[in-house]
Amino acid sequence: MSDAFFEEKFDDFRVEVIDRLARIETQHVRMIERLDRMNGSMDEHEDSLHDHEKKLARMRGVVSVLAALIGAAVSVIVSRIRFWLGS
Repeated sequence: MSDAFFEEKFDDFRVEVIDRLARIETQHVRMIERLDRMNGSMDEHEDSLHDHEKKLARMRGVVSVLAALIGAAVSVIVSRIRFWLGS
């Protein structure tokens, strides 16, 4: 076998390796782009979740205040009913 045969096979091998490396690099770039998009969407979701948590905290506060007021009103009404019935 001549040196030309081995050089041709080596060139074929080198072309195949370069092609595979280019494909891997392309996949790597695509994966990084995908992760960047996901990270951006996660930041948006995080902000949205934080806003919802704030709203829920406000609603819990309002509900607890209303529950306290209703409890006080019921207590007053019950005491007056007892007073009227006891008289």
